[in-house]
Amino acid sequence: MKTNYTQRKDLEGWEEKSEELTRWACCDCGLVHDIVFVSHDGKPIGVSAKRNDEETERRRDEPR
Repeated sequence: MKTNYTQRKDLEGWEEKSEELTRWACCDCGLVHDIVFVSHDGKPIGVSAKRNDEETERRRDEPR
């Protein structure tokens, strides 16, 4: 069963509802995180993200 995710572009802004579960999947490795953002006033929270290639490579090179 395939799950659909919204593809975001680097530094593209969007809003997440406060206290609502959102699911993020890595487009490279497929790792999925369940994330909940909470605002003190209950209003939506602005979010943006950008892949950090240097840190990703460094983390992937670390022994596990």
